[in-house]
Amino acid sequence: MKLPQYVERDFARYLECGVLAHGFARVRCESCKDELLVAFSCK
Repeated sequence: MKLPQYVERDFARYLECGVLAHGFARVRCESCKDELLVAFSCK
């Protein structure tokens, strides 16, 4: 049984969601200068 193409595509995108290797933003606290990497989300 083969899944529809849109299901395979959406599932592949879901697996990349929240993974730092697929993109992130670096945020920094202005008070303490602590930095944090936040992975991009699919939502």
